[in-house]
Amino acid sequence: MIDKYIRNITLPVNKILFDHYSELDLDESELIILIKLMQHHADSQPLPDITKLIEGTTLTTRSINIIIQQLLTKEFIKIYNETEGQQHSELLSVAPTYKKLGEFLSPEKKPEADASQIQELFSFIENLYGRALSPNEFQRMNSWLDDSGYSVDMIKESVNLAYKNQITSLQYVERILNNLNHTPLEPKKERPPIRNWLKGESLDD
Repeated sequence: MIDKYIRNITLPVNKILFDHYSELDLDESELIILIKLMQHHADSQPLPDITKLIEGTTLTTRSINIIIQQLLTKEFIKIYNETEGQQHSELLSVAPTYKKLGEFLSPEKKPEADASQIQELFSFIENLYGRALSPNEFQRMNSWLDDSGYSVDMIKESVNLAYKNQITSLQYVERILNNLNHTPLEPKKERPPIRNWLKGESLDD
């Protein structure tokens, strides 16, 4: 009977938060304190009693204060003043957490270049230069696409501009790209490999 009772004592925890807290830039200590705040602060409430947050954890008062500050900085909670007549009070709200979770589920993503567009980009440059691209050049362009967030069209435009100046150096192309006014893309999912033969090959040549 006790065993059944214990098994049914559960704490409702937001599944999105629990499953993806590291992707939301939270560590385990921040997650625990945020869950405690969400448990007692469904809406704006007076600032919590620190001793209540410490209960059941191995954290100190100083650690809790640091975590609260981190949650404020990362915009998972907000603290604001409210005045009612002559009475002033500080309130805490976890509403920003729910906003973040909503944005996590439906991020505004820019269109990603598909495999055929990337292959066409490589072929375009090889035809323009009249030679095959080296493994280092492939690596560099993959970095432009994956890490810097440049689009296929932006790379083509920059390569064309450099070529019109009789320059086929990707270092020069990169300087052109860096001068373009662009917004880096959100972190992307892994693209399908275009050149399987590069797998396992040293790129230090």
